[in-house]
Amino acid sequence: MKKLPIIIFAIVDILIVALICTATIFISRTQDELKLNVYLGESHADTRNIAQLFYTVEGEKFSTNSVLTEMFADDLVVFNISQIDFKNDVLRLDPFNMKTDFTISKLEVAFGEHPVFSVEGKDLENYVEKTKGLKKKFKDEGIVCKSKKDNPRIFLNSAFSQRIYHYIFLLNKASYAVLFALFLLIGIIQIIILRDKEKSGVGKKGIVIFVISEILLTLGVVLVYVVFFFEKNFGQVPIGQLLYHLHTPLDGTDISSYTGNIIKGVALTLSAIIISTVIFVIFRRKRIHFGYTPLIYMLSVMLVFTAMFRFITHYEVIDYYKYTHESTTLYEDNYVDGRNVKITFPEKKRNLIYIFLESIEVTFADAESGGGMQANYIPELTELAMENNSFSDGTKLNGAYHVLGATYTMGGMAAQTAGVPINENLVDGDTLNGDWESENNYLPGVWTIGDVLKEEGYNQELLIGSKGTFAGRSSYFKGHGDYRIADYPYMIENKRLPEDYKVWWGFEDQKLFEFAKEDLTKLSAMGSPFNLTLLTVDTHATGGYKCELCKDEFAQQYSNVVACSSRQVTEFVRWVQQQDFYENTTIVMCGDHLVPDSMYVASEGVEGFDRRTYTVVINPAPGVEYNGTGRSYTTLDMYPTTLAAMGVEIEGDKLGLGVNLYSDTPTLVEKYGNEKLNIELMKNSKFYKNELLYK
Repeated sequence: MKKLPIIIFAIVDILIVALICTATIFISRTQDELKLNVYLGESHADTRNIAQLFYTVEGEKFSTNSVLTEMFADDLVVFNISQIDFKNDVLRLDPFNMKTDFTISKLEVAFGEHPVFSVEGKDLENYVEKTKGLKKKFKDEGIVCKSKKDNPRIFLNSAFSQRIYHYIFLLNKASYAVLFALFLLIGIIQIIILRDKEKSGVGKKGIVIFVISEILLTLGVVLVYVVFFFEKNFGQVPIGQLLYHLHTPLDGTDISSYTGNIIKGVALTLSAIIISTVIFVIFRRKRIHFGYTPLIYMLSVMLVFTAMFRFITHYEVIDYYKYTHESTTLYEDNYVDGRNVKITFPEKKRNLIYIFLESIEVTFADAESGGGMQANYIPELTELAMENNSFSDGTKLNGAYHVLGATYTMGGMAAQTAGVPINENLVDGDTLNGDWESENNYLPGVWTIGDVLKEEGYNQELLIGSKGTFAGRSSYFKGHGDYRIADYPYMIENKRLPEDYKVWWGFEDQKLFEFAKEDLTKLSAMGSPFNLTLLTVDTHATGGYKCELCKDEFAQQYSNVVACSSRQVTEFVRWVQQQDFYENTTIVMCGDHLVPDSMYVASEGVEGFDRRTYTVVINPAPGVEYNGTGRSYTTLDMYPTTLAAMGVEIEGDKLGLGVNLYSDTPTLVEKYGNEKLNIELMKNSKFYKNELLYK
């Protein structure tokens, strides 16, 4: 076979791959930035406004499972509508969560900052099918509306959806069709011209080249599947957390909820290999396989490129790399070691019950209560927070922002008990891949609430429904406070559970609270102050664990599990409040982090909501009072705040990076802002590495 045609096609293949990859970048970016801009005729800056955009297949009822929610403070509402299937779906716009008069002057659809079409003034009438809960008039300035009640609704007709779909088709379907046709055309020409007219054998070299192409194809398919799976299900998980769990021991991890996805991925990969191999065998018999193998290489390169591009852009890898290669003085400027300040306990030391609520956030409440949902999934927890203290202004729920390095359970636990996150960038593989069996080798330099309470003679226990070894939790709590670790293996070994018992990650929350009641009864009878720390597990992503106590109140299982958790947690708190030891016991509850399941978050339409972890302090010590002004705070602040709620006086009102919320001292998020604080926490810190991590 002549070398010149091979060289020519090699150059052509490279150019085609470059063209298609470049086009993919443009199409992907543009498609992800498809927006619906709703322009209002007046400013609404003085009110807290929530707008929602529902979507459903034409002819079906609108559901809270398919809704986008956005907060706005002026005259423009922006919805990212990339996920909506406009070929089949119609829209319902709920411009406000309250009764108010307003004007919609224009609806504009744009790819990023580039409008593709808009409708304004009287022309809006052509795209409104009906309205509900308001009186309307179509005028030159737009739709002039007077609300009759909260949540007025405007139903847009299918013509509006079809106009949007027209542009999506041109950008997405048509563009990819052209690129695919170009790929096939080059492939056909290549196969025809490079066919072996002399019908010579393939040879070992040809087989090796094909096998390598299959390996690359396998890599490409796997990468694309994995990246799109993570983007769909864990799109809001920071890259630092992903990297942390890639090289931390995962003993005790439950992957049962992902089994179906793993099977699909394996099936897809095997199908791609089998189909490409069968085609190769057929082409080999006809001696036209010489032009086919380069096509496999081209396809493999494009798949790998697509996966890497999506991963880099979605998880902001470039920004992550940039920040992690810069240094910060955040710790030098703000970190307070509890051993270096005066911490004074009251004469009668209070007991502590601290409950980490797996993935529970303020968002689960309804809009009226300060949440982001149409219905309140956590009415019992909402009542508890409003009865007690969430550091709000008294009218709505408030909660703690989670910071980078505290977006997963172990990070959240460290943040709330030590006032520092786990900086994934500074924790090396040797540390993470250790078994953590030795004393105090997990953040050995920090001084935690467990250390403080141990010195004051507290009996301490960590009660969790999974293996304590997962992510180093046992090592952390043993090394910082000598907690008794009452985890899943402990319950089996001590015959509090049958040997063959295992659900979800170990045992469910129903049993967790039963064990907690038993252990509290024993701890309260010992004569020493106690700290019982619990971690719930049923609401872990994805889907949660639906126990026998759960009801079918809502469309999605996870929503039902969250609602069930709200009832169980509150029932446990009410039980504690009936016990003799409650008078001298402070209860603190805080979500360990936000829900990482991007698919659930998107389906509930709360991507644009100001999401914070659920937080409440119950029964603080006499004389401990909050000024009621409303605080902006993070989970880092729970460390000194918890001690303060127990009546402990802290010199300077700071511990770790946290601030006592009962004081007037500004928190770091109030001082720096959320975005800047997180950027600084991602950066390298000599202080963190030398004084906290490896001391």
